[in-house]
Amino acid sequence: MMDKRLYEFNPSQDVVNLQTKYTLFKRVENILFKLSFEEGFDRSKMTEAIDKLYERNDSLRIRFTKKNGKTLQYFEDSRHIEDIPERVFKTWKDQDKFYKRFRRKKNDCFKGVVLKAVYAVNPSGTEEIYFKISHFVADTYGIGVIVSDLLAIYKSLLEGTPMPPVPGSFENVLSKEMEYKDNAELKSRDEEYFKNYYEVRHNEAPMYCGVHGSSSDEWLKVKNKGQFAMPYYFVKCDTEGMRFAIPAILGKEAAQWCENHNVSLSAFFFYTFALSTSLINGKAAHLNPLMLLDCRGTLAERKAAGTKVQALSVYTTIDYNKSFVENINSAYEEQQELYKHTRLTYLDVEAIQHRVWGHSMLSSTYGFTYSFISMKMPDGVRMQVLSNGKCSLTAYVALMFNPETFNIDVLYDVQTMLTTPAVLADFHNTYLRVIEKVLSDSDSALNNIF
Repeated sequence: MMDKRLYEFNPSQDVVNLQTKYTLFKRVENILFKLSFEEGFDRSKMTEAIDKLYERNDSLRIRFTKKNGKTLQYFEDSRHIEDIPERVFKTWKDQDKFYKRFRRKKNDCFKGVVLKAVYAVNPSGTEEIYFKISHFVADTYGIGVIVSDLLAIYKSLLEGTPMPPVPGSFENVLSKEMEYKDNAELKSRDEEYFKNYYEVRHNEAPMYCGVHGSSSDEWLKVKNKGQFAMPYYFVKCDTEGMRFAIPAILGKEAAQWCENHNVSLSAFFFYTFALSTSLINGKAAHLNPLMLLDCRGTLAERKAAGTKVQALSVYTTIDYNKSFVENINSAYEEQQELYKHTRLTYLDVEAIQHRVWGHSMLSSTYGFTYSFISMKMPDGVRMQVLSNGKCSLTAYVALMFNPETFNIDVLYDVQTMLTTPAVLADFHNTYLRVIEKVLSDSDSALNNIF
């Protein structure tokens, strides 16, 4: 660590740190996902590709240290992949047992362990790679960036072609954050923006979704019983990942609709999701989801994810007297406006929220976190985000969109004490119906089509 520059957490990492601090369960420290190869893969070349992944992506060479009681981070000059274990599962039960063991132990960033990989063959004979990546890295740098680079490196090694360009630098992102941190003028400008956003523009139906702290009597009451989480009353819940699909024909129609209306696909699927949630809650006018827009797609957009989206309760308002086009245009404009103000830290925004709205609880029928991950996957290769097992969110929804095939895999990582597979299946059917209806008639008032 000699002569290494030390960095504080950036806003995305602050969120993860607070989640792990205010929950009894530490599963949120890891994100699990897997790549499945129908035709198999060359393990020697893949191991070489993973090793080069460390060389090209400094986010995988991050290491934590303590200084004056504060957690800081630095970047090692080099790191190599550890030996990758291999597993062959004879039964799905054996695979599930391994998966539960694999996710249980967190990656230790203090020892430089950011990414773990396991080669496996599932009971159907499909070759897979399980990955466990530190949440501290994934939210700021992005799983999509890591996987895209890995597959590009692997292809280059197989074909003997030049390596693709390096995706970007995590250290550059942290350096920029530090440059802005002490800029009083920028901080004042952003604080004024957020104060106006909360106090003036969104003062209807104030619902707050954040970390409950020492000034909340309700939170303290439960904490004193040894149970504290974010939000606190989900502390005993397990999560289960349930997978569905959005047919490729809808994905293709949605892509064309977005091109015609100058709206991103992530915004389209998010807003149809919000509309579906509103419908099952009696046409609720105000929703309080956490949206990850395109933040998993490119490194340049990653900076905004922590401050604006995960840490912020961004309202989605559904006006059934207006058309879908009118609704999404106003919501999309507002989301883009938020992205222009990225420099307040999580705790700065948290203070504004507490001052304005106090400590109202997150409604289980409203709360969800939504991520749209757009990636070009080679033929016969699929990526799946896996359930963390226990978490502090009502539901985490990940859409994996392949822009070449228009296939969309949907993972709902939901609290099992709050929902059932049957309820979720009904919701997904509602989601598909909403997508179909707005694609066929996006100019009529929502009340006329729902």
